[in-house]
Amino acid sequence: MKALTLLWTSADRRGRRDLLLGALLAAGAEVAAAGLLGVSGWFLTSCALVTLRANTTWSWMYPSGTVRALALGRTGLRYTERLTSHRALLGATVSLRARMVRTAGALPPRQLRERRDGALLARLTDDVAAVGAAPAQTVAPLTGVVVTAVVVVALICLANPAAGAAELLLLALALAGALRTNRRAAAHRAKAAGERAAARSALLSARAALPELHCLDAVDLARDQVARRVKVARRADAASLGALRNGRLLLRLLAALGQLAVLLLALSSHSTIQPVADAIGETLLVAAGYELVETLPQILRDRAAAGYAALRLTDLLVRARPQPSGSADLPHPGAPLIVRDLPVGPEAARTRWSSTLVKGGATLVTGPNGSGKSTLLNILAGRIDCPSPGVVVLGGSALHTLSAASVATTLTLVEADDWLADSTIADNLRRAAPEADDAALQAALAAAALADLDLDAPTGPMGSTLSQGQRRRLSIARAVLRDPAVLLLDEPTAGLDRPTAVRLLSGIRAALPRCALVIALPDQHHDLLPFPVAATLRLGHPAAGAAATMAAATSC
Repeated sequence: MKALTLLWTSADRRGRRDLLLGALLAAGAEVAAAGLLGVSGWFLTSCALVTLRANTTWSWMYPSGTVRALALGRTGLRYTERLTSHRALLGATVSLRARMVRTAGALPPRQLRERRDGALLARLTDDVAAVGAAPAQTVAPLTGVVVTAVVVVALICLANPAAGAAELLLLALALAGALRTNRRAAAHRAKAAGERAAARSALLSARAALPELHCLDAVDLARDQVARRVKVARRADAASLGALRNGRLLLRLLAALGQLAVLLLALSSHSTIQPVADAIGETLLVAAGYELVETLPQILRDRAAAGYAALRLTDLLVRARPQPSGSADLPHPGAPLIVRDLPVGPEAARTRWSSTLVKGGATLVTGPNGSGKSTLLNILAGRIDCPSPGVVVLGGSALHTLSAASVATTLTLVEADDWLADSTIADNLRRAAPEADDAALQAALAAAALADLDLDAPTGPMGSTLSQGQRRRLSIARAVLRDPAVLLLDEPTAGLDRPTAVRLLSGIRAALPRCALVIALPDQHHDLLPFPVAATLRLGHPAAGAAATMAAATSC
């Protein structure tokens, strides 16, 4: 089971021992609980029969002591199992969570980019929680069911072989019924999940195309399509719950048949009064076993959930590049970013670009909207695939082979609409430099033409309390604090008046004099740069020709 494998490899030696010990203690507690029910039923029946017969020679001390010992043993075993298992699971889950976070840092930037919609966060929270709950929700209960069933059948076989054979047959039928119930419920749950995913995709597509839908008078049609998907998903959920209910009813029916069979076979083999108590005890012992068997559908459901979570986490581990054992594999902070034969621009005006972005230099990328400026910056950042036959090299290694953590030591991309936390200005800045003091934060804000902002001012959800230009400049100030060797800026002057735009660009260069800058600007802003430009790359101009689109980049 992959969930247990992940936990086992994440736990230390003591944690592994405690996981095994917890499963054994859980099984012991369930056996003690079944024994308590059977012995107490036998004891009470025996006392009643002995009282009717007025048999004063019968001793109640030994059975009463057994009942007390089983009760105390059950309580003690369950309490000890909780202490042992929870301690081990907490340690293993923490280790697994840390391991997955390190793994996420080892993903190449492109794969990390693909998981920005929350899928990666879900894997690091929900999936780790599901895997961490596997021992408590699956292993311990399943061990208890198996061990208790074996003990109960063995005891019944010793007391009455015919009753033991009947119970073995009924338990096999109960197991088959539980597996069938789990398969049917899982199929319905999978259908519901697929319909919900389709409904979510249709809803997002409709939201993006809402103006077009209004023009075509197709809003109601799109709404009906989403509603149908949701309705089918709800029906599948209801069918899954119905399958579970029917499975539990079948198990209860088999439990009733099993208890009746034991009672009839036990009574038919005895003629004296005293063995009636034995029949009652055997029946209650069987009842305790079937009570655990009824939990099988839920155990199998939890096992499937943990298995799927483990598959997703394992896939993440496989995709991630192993973390380097030392700093030798990391690109040098001053390593140049080298571009070779990179196809750039729209299809109708595509050219090849080769360049070396050295420290202190600046490259200007201009072109109309849709010419590929943002795409080019994302390629240089490793966030999307480099189109063939181009290659981007950082520190002697192809960019797509480096982990996101390795690339982040050298390169920073500020997108047109970067993410901001719902916190304060200072907190957003310190996400790039946790140890920075207030003076350093104020200097970064000044470099981004935001000197008038208060460090304690709230930003709101996604920076909603700030203007679009302030949000963009706050992201740039955060990038300045990282002091990267290569800084990629996607239209940093959008929404700014000319004096503010010039102050922003001058502040960036003054704060990062040795940084290699790549700045994408629209055509109307191409003359805003207040410092020398080593090269200019113009996109979307077919008449310019391949030779004229790029002046060879040289160091400043």
